[in-house]
Amino acid sequence: MIVKSQNENTDRQKEELTELLQWLCTAPNISSYRINTLVGTTEEILSEMKKKFKNISGASIELCPYLPDVIIVRNINVKDLDLTRRSLEVVIDVHCAESVLRGAHIFAPGVMGMLTGITLNDKVSIYADLENNCRKGFQKVFNSDKKLFIGNGIVKMTRSDLFGENLNPSGVAVEVYSNISGCILIEPNFLPEGSCLLQNLPSIICTHVLNPIPGECVLDMCAAPGNKTTHIAALMRNEGTLVAIDKTPSKIKQLQRNGAKFKTKVSIYQADSTKILDYTISTQSERLISDGPPFRSESFDKILLDAPCSALGKRPQLCNKSSEKVIKSFVPLQRKLLRNAVHLLKVNGKLVYSTCTITQAENEGMVAWFLTKFKCMRLCKAELHVGGSGWPTEGLCDTDLEKLQRFGPNSNVDSVGFFIALFVKEFSVDTT
Repeated sequence: MIVKSQNENTDRQKEELTELLQWLCTAPNISSYRINTLVGTTEEILSEMKKKFKNISGASIELCPYLPDVIIVRNINVKDLDLTRRSLEVVIDVHCAESVLRGAHIFAPGVMGMLTGITLNDKVSIYADLENNCRKGFQKVFNSDKKLFIGNGIVKMTRSDLFGENLNPSGVAVEVYSNISGCILIEPNFLPEGSCLLQNLPSIICTHVLNPIPGECVLDMCAAPGNKTTHIAALMRNEGTLVAIDKTPSKIKQLQRNGAKFKTKVSIYQADSTKILDYTISTQSERLISDGPPFRSESFDKILLDAPCSALGKRPQLCNKSSEKVIKSFVPLQRKLLRNAVHLLKVNGKLVYSTCTITQAENEGMVAWFLTKFKCMRLCKAELHVGGSGWPTEGLCDTDLEKLQRFGPNSNVDSVGFFIALFVKEFSVDTT
């Protein structure tokens, strides 16, 4: 009986793994747009979207039933799309293909091969090179068993525009009019700049779980590119103190651009969030939050730690070559960031820890370690609880798992893989 039980358990785990991998290889069946409530209303944007998509057969656009600032666009049934394979073909790299399956056109850098003789406005079939074996500028039919049909499009840049010495092409090379996911194609610039953002639904939920309100002092520890930062600002109505940190100069520029674009009031600092805490600063010190990092203990009412992670929750994933060493490298960094978050958070303050990955070590395992290490932190169930429960993990009971939110094959939301945990600080932590 014991052997049978172990075999059954192993078979179930294999089935669950297969289901997870198949899920990761497909695109979500919805796209979510977060409305920037600092500049407009959800109803106004919904009206504009319906005008835009009114001639698209099968388009479904609706308000999210549990998020007042989100519009849901559902994928079209692929049976209603033109997916007839054509003799003319274009080959794109795997990352470009993943974007196409989420509703993007094909931009010049993503094109690897194009048949000789293809002219402007030709209709072509689009294929992904799953193993990156197609050399740049390939001009024949690309024969490979790792070649995946993605959809059909109309050529907007020819070979002479794309390939050749001293060329650095940009812009849309192929306008996609149908893809195998049925995702409605994204047309940039049809709405006023900064009015809304295409954002994964769990990322939006994550900020609502934090629930920042006007007048609070809030820290976004790993803020770039700023999608959650701008959402925090909107929920705070630009009233209070919002601090956004990132250590990479190029990402800081991206944060600044998005902050300006979405009309947000945010203080942005280039710093390493593992080093933004200074225990030696007295509570009687005249140093202010506006002076920038390092900050003294218990400076913030709420903290969002959307941690650097292995990002294995991305969908669709047509190829992933991340090594085990790289994946495991995120755990020590996440622990350092959580340590600082505990000390930076005020008593009764809220901390949201989130990742866009699926590994147990970075999610439930991190929560188990955190609760053991810091007795002052209590795991809570958010009022907005949309994701599925956490995975069984040593150190967490069933009640703990029910408080977590894991987005995966069996959750109520068909989106990317994501994880959210909410904590409250019940008393001060010893800094000695």
